[in-house]
Amino acid sequence: MSSFVGFVEFVGLLPKKLNYRIWILLGFLLAGCNQSPSGLPFDPHIESLKLVKLITGDDAIKAINQLHGMPINVVRGFIAHYEGAHDKAVIWVSEAASEKLAQRQIAVMIQKMKSSRRSPFSHYRTLDIKGFRVIAFDGMGQVHYVFRDNTWAYWITADAKRVDKILKHIQRAR
Repeated sequence: MSSFVGFVEFVGLLPKKLNYRIWILLGFLLAGCNQSPSGLPFDPHIESLKLVKLITGDDAIKAINQLHGMPINVVRGFIAHYEGAHDKAVIWVSEAASEKLAQRQIAVMIQKMKSSRRSPFSHYRTLDIKGFRVIAFDGMGQVHYVFRDNTWAYWITADAKRVDKILKHIQRAR
């Protein structure tokens, strides 16, 4: 607290024109402190699922690259893990440098998954859900939805009874 008082006293000694500029700059800096560092909102609950783990920053980008088996061009990444009494869901989100790049990343990923004989995924289908082109497929006991919203690429993994509700929740939150 005493350092703030010293700062206020120092600012009071400055010429009035400079004094106002410092207070305006300080106001902008403090307003920026309220901004969410993650960039995307991940609700603590979706339906009856609870957010139990949120991976962000370099850790998320590392996990996304590991999932792809190679580095991909990602600006930011997030992985949200949700759990309920009898099921769970994971939402993988990555931001590409452009919409075109995000679209290409999804197309390449889906093509590689389809052509891999070791892929655990099957029954690929394309859905149009409220203006989103969603690539849906089954595997590992869950349903998977992959789609793009501008520069953001999403992969939702959830039980069949929840995946549509999670997608609708994300569409409402954006």
